[in-house]
Amino acid sequence: MTSEPLTSNEQNAHIGAELDAATRQLEPLVEESSEVRERMEAFRRRYEHRGPHTPLSPATLHEIRKGTKHYLDLQEGLADMTVRTEPFATVSTAALDRHGVEPVVREKGVAASLAAATTLYDNYIAMLPLLADKHFRRLVNRPDLGYGIGKDDLWHMVRQLNNPHSRKRLVHLVDRWQGGQGRSPGDPTLEALDETIASSATYRHVQDATLARVLPTTALARRVRALDGLAELGDSAMYAVSEAFGNAIGSVEMRKGKLWQREDVLGHLHRVLQPLDLLLEKTPFRLTDYFIPGHFGHAAIWMGKAKEIRRLGVWKDDAMQEERLQACRPLIEEGRGVLEALRPGVELNALRVFANVDDLAILRPTHLKRSEKRESLIRGFHQVGKEYDFNFDVETTGTIVCSELPYHVYPGVEWTTEEQLGRFTISPDQVALQALGGDAAFKLIAFYHDGALVPQRDALRTMKALVT
Repeated sequence: MTSEPLTSNEQNAHIGAELDAATRQLEPLVEESSEVRERMEAFRRRYEHRGPHTPLSPATLHEIRKGTKHYLDLQEGLADMTVRTEPFATVSTAALDRHGVEPVVREKGVAASLAAATTLYDNYIAMLPLLADKHFRRLVNRPDLGYGIGKDDLWHMVRQLNNPHSRKRLVHLVDRWQGGQGRSPGDPTLEALDETIASSATYRHVQDATLARVLPTTALARRVRALDGLAELGDSAMYAVSEAFGNAIGSVEMRKGKLWQREDVLGHLHRVLQPLDLLLEKTPFRLTDYFIPGHFGHAAIWMGKAKEIRRLGVWKDDAMQEERLQACRPLIEEGRGVLEALRPGVELNALRVFANVDDLAILRPTHLKRSEKRESLIRGFHQVGKEYDFNFDVETTGTIVCSELPYHVYPGVEWTTEEQLGRFTISPDQVALQALGGDAAFKLIAFYHDGALVPQRDALRTMKALVT
């Protein structure tokens, strides 16, 4: 049994209802876009006035990566909206008339499509001053599993908006939009769409025929991408050499650590450790230890026991609902509470496995509130699964080396770094320095040296002598 075809009135009512629904979804995207552009401008001013020869702070890196993901999601939502209203941009007025689409419905469709398109390009234009900075541009185009950003996600968006077809569609929509002239007043949906379009910088550029001056040409975008690709090749070459070297010597272990399988030590550690305690270790019996500057050779973070993490509300947090993050929960319940970056990548391990060491220092953050503890734990879990950073660059958040874990998990700490070969690195000893001084970011809780627990009264002095 076939259904009766829609009458002209029913068809217009149906299309009008769909457009009203699309417009209701578009409105928060437009408002959000305005706020995002304001934040980007404020960030740009701060970014341009950053100090020379200093790395971006952990808080700034988090802001960039979180902001990039938000921006990409917002642009995707606007792009989807232009697809939903595509017929009103591509089908001729005569064809819409032949199908019985009433003028008011047609005008609403064109306005909705144009409002989404101009907002999409307004956001792109606002990002261009930041993308002109090669350091920022290369940073945001790197993948980061923790933030759900793929390689070149931003470049794909740029390529799409630079596409001549996309620009022609935009100009075509402006030509078709009537700007409210000759309309009957009183349709609040149309009035809101008209206001969005009229206030758009992109719309004014199309009207003034200046859009081509504002947006980069396709050829320029390709040339910039090629130059960035050459820089990435240099990074990849250094990464490959470092990876091969690290893998070759990383498995060389001449004996077991002096704390290995010590039940007294494991019992003590389980009694004193609290969530987010920093673990610094030395393994002079491993060949890798000879190539790491300073005393300590590795850093890790104790995430805590299952009940402690549950008490802090970590698993229920919105930022932890991704399947790969929830997969960390059974590992924690198994007792694998040590977060560390090893050559295979960032993973959770048992304390018994980790304690194959001669020296072990436990540092506890001194200024974290309950909410900040939850946030830092969430950041820690977001590192799980990332690849090892054989470039040892604190600004590459998509790959992590052991001493970079604290850099990203405790964003409020003013870390000491060192510039090498155009990138900023941080060593385990530089992490240990945060436990020294009057208002130190960390407090030394316990220190095992050469297989023995150092008396608490001597622990800080002993560790200080080793790292300074």
